[in-house]
Amino acid sequence: MRVAVSLVLLVLGACASGGSSTDATVDAPADASSDVTPDAGSDAPGDVPSVATVTMTGAEVRARVEGAWLGQMVGVNWGWLTEFMYKEEYIPDDKIPEWLDTWAYFRTGYAQDDLYVEFPFLDVLVKHGPTAGWDRLGPSFAATEFQLWHANDHGRSNLRAGIPAPDSGHYSRNECCDDIDWQIEADFAGQIAPGLPRVAAEIAWRHGHVMNFGDGVYGGVWVAVLHAAAFTATSVDQMLAAGRAAIPDGSTFAAVLDDVTAWHAQHPDDWKATWQLLQDKWGTIDRCPTGKDDPYNIDAKLNAAYVLIGLLYGDGDFEKTVITAMRCGQDSDCNPSTAGGLLATLYGRQVIPATYLKHLKWDEPILFTGYTLGQAVEANLALARDLVTRAGGRVEGEGDTATWHLVPQDPAPVILEQWPLTPNEAPTLTASLASLDGRTASFSADATDPDGGLTFQWFFGDLTYGDGASVTHTYAGPGTYEALVWAADALGNTSWARVGVEVP
Repeated sequence: MRVAVSLVLLVLGACASGGSSTDATVDAPADASSDVTPDAGSDAPGDVPSVATVTMTGAEVRARVEGAWLGQMVGVNWGWLTEFMYKEEYIPDDKIPEWLDTWAYFRTGYAQDDLYVEFPFLDVLVKHGPTAGWDRLGPSFAATEFQLWHANDHGRSNLRAGIPAPDSGHYSRNECCDDIDWQIEADFAGQIAPGLPRVAAEIAWRHGHVMNFGDGVYGGVWVAVLHAAAFTATSVDQMLAAGRAAIPDGSTFAAVLDDVTAWHAQHPDDWKATWQLLQDKWGTIDRCPTGKDDPYNIDAKLNAAYVLIGLLYGDGDFEKTVITAMRCGQDSDCNPSTAGGLLATLYGRQVIPATYLKHLKWDEPILFTGYTLGQAVEANLALARDLVTRAGGRVEGEGDTATWHLVPQDPAPVILEQWPLTPNEAPTLTASLASLDGRTASFSADATDPDGGLTFQWFFGDLTYGDGASVTHTYAGPGTYEALVWAADALGNTSWARVGVEVP
């Protein structure tokens, strides 16, 4: 969203450059091989479907994770000099910024909020496990000292004022809740869930409410699910279909994605025609106060549409994808960062031309985080190994020679949630643990709301979720779980309740 420019200049002058550049040789994209024989050792817990495995080498998995980080870094580096310079217009053909082949230029990527804001959340998962709740996530984010904007800034201020998550991201306390913030930070939630879009969606939904609500949360869910699906998808279209399937019908976020997809079908060779249709219908819709008297638009939906345009018209080419997303304007560094990271998760770091990685240093610290880029990759891989095993897959061996047996999940939509256009009463919700029979728990929720049309979704505290007011769920193992239920009225206004479960 914004590079901490003053800090970047300080860091560029003061930090030691230590470390050596990695080998930037680019090979052909490594494709995962499909094993159509069901994994006999798979006993998927909870709601994970039993399907054929996808087998990948450790080197292939690493190439995807590395690609995700490097694609983000290259995209944000390329676009940050045009950020919000082009509002309600795309970048003209003769104004595309030049890639600067210097270490000083590349190094700005280590100081971009597209990367460093991921780490308070990633670090919680490293230290406390992937099911860590708001009692861990909120304090970790509140304790950060780096510069923030929009929903992130409001969310952190709320946390510091004693307003806990998820209230810290709620529209009643955060007037930037529909902004792009979580969308540009949720990449890690998919990178650690290879082939597991439901797990990625659960993590992104939980974390995203620290600073966002509704469409702002959907931006992160969409990006996380795209990353997760990219590990087992065989094309951009297949990856995009998984991302769309995680967003509920009836949301404005889904409506924007559907519009862009339809316009691309009508104008398959003309991204500017699709951009104009998007601008005419959605380009001036932004509830962020910053955009009230300015064409500046930081809304998650619109900027997600620019990412989608980049992916649809990029034809699988890294440069074309990044440049197209950038040229759509508005947040023109975040959008190519997201698009570049996604494409490089799908095809591995090999898809990134070597010229953009000449100055890469894995041991260079990412500003404000306590992590180097190399350590971030290792943290992702360790969490991915854990999550793959939890979901019924397995990893045999270590490192690049390991064999990963992924059990891909079908994506499932999270509940409809929208910031009401006019003041509206949220559902009055109660919830309880109705019974516990061994590891099988029965939950019950009840709600009232004058708008009617109530729907319910349970997040069981073990990375799975399911629909319904009364649900039964079997946990894979003993432990203390925090189940959360969300109730939405016909408008998408939501309430939530917490139920603790001690599974013997």
